[in-house]
Amino acid sequence: MFVHVRRDLEVALKEKQDFKHFKLVIDASRADAARLGAVLSGVATLTDDGHAWVSEDWLRRQDSAAPWQDGLTAMIAVAAKYGWIDAQAKTIRAHVEWPDDAQAKSEP
Repeated sequence: MFVHVRRDLEVALKEKQDFKHFKLVIDASRADAARLGAVLSGVATLTDDGHAWVSEDWLRRQDSAAPWQDGLTAMIAVAAKYGWIDAQAKTIRAHVEWPDDAQAKSEP
């Protein structure tokens, strides 16, 4: 699953049945950092090392079905084994992808 920030700064959870992959994909420009921070408030906090800490509470509000909640709980348990959980903040670490950055690097 991944948290998706579109170019228009709308935020959504995509591929939410995929509990084996977790990331934050930001299609918005890095130049929109101030607006991006506001949009991600309550969803995720970006770090300087290319990761984000995603709110477990926000994730849990994306689907109330018991099987989905169980899948999320299992995913979090696996992440905890690797130290990718901040139990106090109730956040899960995700790597961040900026597709526009990759595209800009590949253009001549």
